[in-house]
Amino acid sequence: MTVREAILFGVLLIAIVASGIQVALVSHEVRRLHGELEAAQRAQDEHLAEYSRLLLERSALSAYQNVERLAEEKLAMEFPRTVERIEP
Repeated sequence: MTVREAILFGVLLIAIVASGIQVALVSHEVRRLHGELEAAQRAQDEHLAEYSRLLLERSALSAYQNVERLAEEKLAMEFPRTVERIEP
């Protein structure tokens, strides 16, 4: 083996080792990012479930019967006994 071949072999060996280290680092980064993605998706699912519950609660609270009951109980409002039509 000549000196030139030995130098070429050494350079190629260093390149292979550097490439292997880079593959390991990138694999670790991909695993870390995948974990972050799964956590973000779980949080999104939880927020979506909470949003659905809040929409259901809002529709229940804004139902006509509930509004009428709250007006009578908390605000002491009552429907008028006679209704008069006013012409403009």
